[in-house]
Amino acid sequence: MTGPRAGAAPSRGSPAKRIKRWAAAGLAAQVIFTLGWLLADRWQGPGYSPIRYTISDETALGAPHAWFLITCQLLAGAGTIGFALFGLRPALKPAGPVARYAPWMLATGALAYLVIWPRLPCPLADAGCTVHQHLASTGGLTDAIGSGVLIGVLVITPLPLWRRLRELPQWQPARPIMIAARLLGPILLIATAFQGPYAPGPQEGLLERALALLTATWICTLAVILLRTISSAAEQHRQPRPADLSLTGAVPRHDPPDSQAT
Repeated sequence: MTGPRAGAAPSRGSPAKRIKRWAAAGLAAQVIFTLGWLLADRWQGPGYSPIRYTISDETALGAPHAWFLITCQLLAGAGTIGFALFGLRPALKPAGPVARYAPWMLATGALAYLVIWPRLPCPLADAGCTVHQHLASTGGLTDAIGSGVLIGVLVITPLPLWRRLRELPQWQPARPIMIAARLLGPILLIATAFQGPYAPGPQEGLLERALALLTATWICTLAVILLRTISSAAEQHRQPRPADLSLTGAVPRHDPPDSQAT
């Protein structure tokens, strides 16, 4: 039986194709989440300030069009988890045992997108909503403790993840943004924590959004590099090989002059 043709392009269901699809999903996830809260900021009530109040406030019971941001968060969470486990993890296998757990940390931290239920009882920006209502609710405690822990995992993920990435030369372009994430992420997280969580300080919303943008940026960077790496490998795979002149029929054959009959 004849085997697969040498030099054939990867099949549609090949590992490279699957990794590329999950890289695209990871990139789309960050764009969806970022656009989600940017748009949701625009239609909150007159008492809402994106500088003071958090993104979670926009998903509370009674928040305008909360379903929109909830949907964005669900899509972002699913896309980020899929990217970490089915895109980044297999792509980093050549790095060996170094920080092998790092993609799993990214997937765990991405669960923070999904901490929506039980929902907050009301937006703190509303005049009738008090800090006590949040503290006395399951949704408020889940948001503060559950999402707080998961965001902490997400913030420290760049430390072990970069240890794994730097083992492979194609990931070196990620170095500046990963260094920035390792330095700025913990600073922004601590600064945000000191602003709240239930008695929001004057800049809690601004600091949280800066942290969200930083996180989305480094995840997008990894997704783009992975997409470029897969596309470059596929392009090289498609390039025709140089003709083998030793093959019969590759070039016309001529007898040397001294071998011709006199």
